[in-house]
Amino acid sequence: MKDRLELTLLNQQPEVSRAQDELEKFAARHVFPERKLRELQLAIEEHLTNILHYAYPDTEEHRIVVQFEFNAPELRIEVTDDGRPFNPLAHPAPNLSLPLEERPIGGLGIHMIRKSLDHAEYRRENDRNKFVMIKRA
Repeated sequence: MKDRLELTLLNQQPEVSRAQDELEKFAARHVFPERKLRELQLAIEEHLTNILHYAYPDTEEHRIVVQFEFNAPELRIEVTDDGRPFNPLAHPAPNLSLPLEERPIGGLGIHMIRKSLDHAEYRRENDRNKFVMIKRA
């Protein structure tokens, strides 16, 4: 049985915690495994934080739509924003074999997102970024 919840967030830091709290409540309704939920919470925190810091060229208020969908055994999250086009999946993976002082700044959050998920996809549609994150129970 499918279950769905949609949130509209503002591009403000406290909204990241609100999204994580709502995800926790949503996952609890479906007895989603705690360890896998934590991985999803890490992924959504990283993704939303990237949107807040890099997506908007202005200081205006923007809306970010987050949809949670449970369709056993998967929990799917789709995040839609009207920020600059950015495909996190096209970002090269960091070279973790380099010493820390030789690594370029950035990219670790995207790496953590990829490692936390079973599947991810990105598309640009109607001047909006749509990023889908899937985790299986």
